Amino acid sequence: MKVLVVTNMYPSAERPHWGAFIRSQVESLVALGVETTLYEIEGWKSTTRYAQALRDLPRLARHVGADLVHAHYGLSGAAAAAVREVPLVVSFCGDDLLGRPDAHGHITPKSRWLVSVSRLAARRADAVIVKSEEMRRKIPEVAEVEVIPNGVDLSRFQPLARDEARERLGWPREGAVLLFAGPPEEPRKNWPLAQAVESRLVARGRAVRLVAFHGRPQTELALAMNAADVLLLPSFHEGSPNVVKEALAVNLPVVAAPVGDCAERLRGVSPGGVAAREPGAFTEAVEQVLASGTRSNGREKVLPLELSAVARRILALYERVLARRQVP
Repeated sequence: MKVLVVTNMYPSAERPHWGAFIRSQVESLVALGVETTLYEIEGWKSTTRYAQALRDLPRLARHVGADLVHAHYGLSGAAAAAVREVPLVVSFCGDDLLGRPDAHGHITPKSRWLVSVSRLAARRADAVIVKSEEMRRKIPEVAEVEVIPNGVDLSRFQPLARDEARERLGWPREGAVLLFAGPPEEPRKNWPLAQAVESRLVARGRAVRLVAFHGRPQTELALAMNAADVLLLPSFHEGSPNVVKEALAVNLPVVAAPVGDCAERLRGVSPGGVAAREPGAFTEAVEQVLASGTRSNGREKVLPLELSAVARRILALYERVLARRQVP
């Protein structure tokens, strides 16, 4: 099977973290025998790259003999819809269907436009992949929707002794680390709530420090997760946050807001869990994690999302889509 992969995010020397989950998915599909051709739309450089993709993609699909096009993110899906000769699968990543909120939690006008474009792409697609049930509910008019969270590279995200991880990172051994694995300047991630939790814990006499860790290679993120004591995810919106699954893979306790599939992912995981998105409740949940002084049982809970298992689900979807196109 030959698949043309279209994405507006993919790791590079400039952005080693950017779309790392897409690269992992592509590599896991290749391991199952899928032949892939990658087309990256560098929309972060210029929005004109999407117009260029509209011209390039039909020719490229014919040139490589693609059997199917798989686009990642709503804008990529809209561009990939220019390919008419073969089936289109679109994977939505989160804010392309849920919207991107401002610092007050309100969806921005630009983001509402993106959601509209994404829904058009979803209706054009032969099949859609979303990361959570919340995302599925945003496109009730689309019949063929599969909930398939991103897989986790369990070979990269493995448990490691906290002191060893801190030594490798050059972090001091003393004190507890509250890890915020996202850009503080991104309003959707809700950095102010993480800061409020740190302040309250310090006021209680806890030796804690809040560390924002973002934009680094996955190998370094895995070290940071092993070096930390708890992951904070106070976001306003998420699809199926990769950092939660990656934290589970190294047994790092997680305290998350009730967004995306966090409640499902953290069900049965201890210590940690879902907490209301406000300083009091979030601080109490983090306090309980720190008081326990233990790692979580997260790795055993995330085993079903190992990369090859997720790749097999995606390949099965490809096969169904192709079979449906071949029916006279």
